[in-house]
Amino acid sequence: MKNYVIILIFLFHFSCQKKNQQYQPKGGEEIITMNSISNYDSIINLVKTKGDTVAYTELFYHLMDSNEEARTDTLMYYSKIMAEEYNYKKAFLHYFNALCEKNNINPYKDLSQVDISKLPISDKKEALFYLNKMLEKKIITKEQFNSVKK
Repeated sequence: MKNYVIILIFLFHFSCQKKNQQYQPKGGEEIITMNSISNYDSIINLVKTKGDTVAYTELFYHLMDSNEEARTDTLMYYSKIMAEEYNYKKAFLHYFNALCEKNNINPYKDLSQVDISKLPISDKKEALFYLNKMLEKKIITKEQFNSVKK
């Protein structure tokens, strides 16, 4: 009888401890809360209306964590706003990288290995425009600019 009481106390003790554990998502499972959705909307609003660089950086890293197909157009949209309306230097590079990525060019290696010569004409003009802007704003050097295959 004494053994049964000890076993019951032992089981009761461990069953109570388990209740305090929080649910952890498995694998690629993502939990989306209303708070995270409203936070995302707030971040987008700060980027669009105030050119908030902290909000843009948070949005950038959020988009970089999503899949490539979903992120390129969205990243191009917001980086273009930050580059052209708020003159944010990093956004020029982000736009160029997203444009290259959209056209299956890996922009994250050395610029001398980036070849924009085979891009569609409209995308090539945009890529050259942003390369020139990055050179003008000293985001890239003249050597880096010249090393891109045009």
